[in-house]
This record gives sequence, C-alpha cells and structure tokens, in this order.
Amino acid sequence: MHDLRPAPTDHEEDPTMPATADRAAPTAAAPGAGWEDVGAITDVPLLEGRRATVAGRRVAVFRLPGRFAVTDAACPHRGGPLSDGLLADGCVTCPLHNWRVDLATGRVVGQDARVALHEVRVVDGRLWVRLADASPAGGDGAAATSETRDPCDGDGCGPAASVPSAGTATT
Repeated sequence: MHDLRPAPTDHEEDPTMPATADRAAPTAAAPGAGWEDVGAITDVPLLEGRRATVAGRRVAVFRLPGRFAVTDAACPHRGGPLSDGLLADGCVTCPLHNWRVDLATGRVVGQDARVALHEVRVVDGRLWVRLADASPAGGDGAAATSETRDPCDGDGCGPAASVPSAGTATT
C-alpha cells in the first residue's frame, strides 16, 4: 500500500524531500474552500491507486489513461482497500473478493452497491480533492465530480484544464 503525502505547509519542512526538491508553493490557481492537496500527480503511477486522507476521510486516488478518479477507500462489500486493487476497463477490482467498482459511476458491477466519487483537479502538477456531498447510500448515489485532463498524458507534463461535468473524475 502506498500513501500520498500532503504537501508541507509554508512553516513545515518535509524531511523526506531534499532541500533542492521542487515543492508546490501556494498559488492563486489553487482551488478554494473544501479542496485539499493530496500529492503530486507523479505520485500516482499509471494504472495504480494510492491512499490519501481528505478532511479525516480515507480516499483512494487512481490514475487511469488520461484521467484521475477518487473514491472512498473501502470496498462496500467487506471494506477491502480499493487503492490496492487492479485497474482495467475503467474499473478497480477489490483485492479481497474481486468486486469491481466502475470509476465513472461509483457503482459496483453486478451488485446493488456503490462507493462515493469525489471531485479531483490538477493544479500546477498537484492533485486536489474535494469530498462529494452525497454519501454512497444516500439519494440516487450521484456525486458531483469534475473532469481533469492528465497533464502527463502524451509527450510530457504540463498544466491541465478542468471541465465541470457529472459522473466521473477524468484527466
């Protein structure tokens, strides 16, 4: 299991980073209230997941071809760690009992269950997450998300554009 580490604040030094490392400085482009920096986009390898904590809630951050997705960390079946699951066909497969979660909808394939999807944005090479208002069991289960293009998709890294949408967090 791998955790994403939040960026140090202005008054903190991260002892795991060399003094010359590129650190994300606060910018005017950073999202507003409710958004938390969960790490650099390069911290999440393609077709893998990582754990993070946003406002005390455990989430799983996934990097798919061309997009990122963020869900609650636990599988609704038995609480398995979704961030350790295998990614294929836009789904993550829970490593405990093979339940497949569609990362575009949060729905569990073939089951009457779902996980919450959370908003994700890329700003200056950093992943920012805002928790969804809807709980997985509440209402119709739809969670507000945003589309975010993966700036490292293709020939190199660069800034990404965010386009509001419903249903999935993409990059």
